[in-house]
Order: sequence, then structure tokens, then C-alpha cells
Amino acid sequence: MSDEFSFLFAFYGLLLGLAVTEIVAGFSRAYDERAARPLGVMAPLFAVLLFLDLITFWVSAWEWRALNSVEFAHALGAAVVALLYYFAATQVFPKEGDVDTLTNHILQHRRPVVFCVIVSNMIALIPTLASALEARATAAELGAWMAANLIYYAALILAATARSHRVILATLVLLIAYVTGATLVMG
Repeated sequence: MSDEFSFLFAFYGLLLGLAVTEIVAGFSRAYDERAARPLGVMAPLFAVLLFLDLITFWVSAWEWRALNSVEFAHALGAAVVALLYYFAATQVFPKEGDVDTLTNHILQHRRPVVFCVIVSNMIALIPTLASALEARATAAELGAWMAANLIYYAALILAATARSHRVILATLVLLIAYVTGATLVMG
């Protein structure tokens, strides 16, 4: 592991840690206010999905450990990815004092949350794709990797745009299973 990686990872890890903290803090606020505003299922499922995706980003950063230099583009990419996740994390649960239900809140904020997740994932694909091409991954390997990502993005878009609560909930459960399963299989 290079000093360059350690330097950049400290910055990236700090920013990702802030996003994780915001998810936990939001859930804690929602739990504290459960007597006045029931937790429901939808906002916690979005929080779990975001949390799992953040963990995959943390683990994926390990692929960059051979980094030989820290350039502005590396730091900017890491910052944009992590800050998009932080913004998404701040949108999952209402702020203290908001009176809207958790379900109504996440339904109103799910599009920006999903947009941030998709953009972050697409930015993070750049170094992964570069590494795969450098390692001369086969067309079949690249195709499977691209298909897995497209399935994930399509399901995220469905969760962001579906009108039916049942479809949204089912999609979130499937996404959580998909992220967990894909990470365990490929990780």
C-alpha cells in the first residue's frame, strides 16, 4: 500500500464516514420521534440501501491501493463521490422538527437520493473500468460487469420513479439483496 493511497484514502474515508454518520443520525432522530411520527418501512429501507452502497464504496477503494501519485483529479473524484453520498444521506430522513411523515418525506426526496447514488457509482466506475482494461479483462467479463451495473441502475430508477408504494418497497428489498449478494459474490 502506497503513502499516496493512504493520503487520499484518509480524505475519502473521512467524507464517506460523514455520510454514514448522517444516515445513523437521521435514523436516530426518526427513532426518537417515533411516537409522533411512525418509522414506517420506506425511509429505513432507503437508508439501509444507501448504507450498504457506501460500504461497497469503502471496500472498492481498496482497489486503488497501488496509487502512485495523488493528482487533483483523484482528490476531486473522491470528493465528488463522497459528497454526493453525503448529500443523499441528508435527504433520506427529515430534519429535526419537520412534521411530515417519513414515507412522505422520502417519496419527495427519493429522486435526488437516487440521482446522487447513480452519479457516484458512475464516477467510481471509471477507475474500476480502467483497471479492468489494463488487466485485459475479457469481453465476457466486461459484459457481465456492465450488465450487473445496468441492472442496478435500472432498479434504482424504478425505485425513484414508481408510483406504487408496493413496487417501491419491493424494488428496495430487491436492491438491498442485490447489493449484498453481488458484493459477497464478486467481493
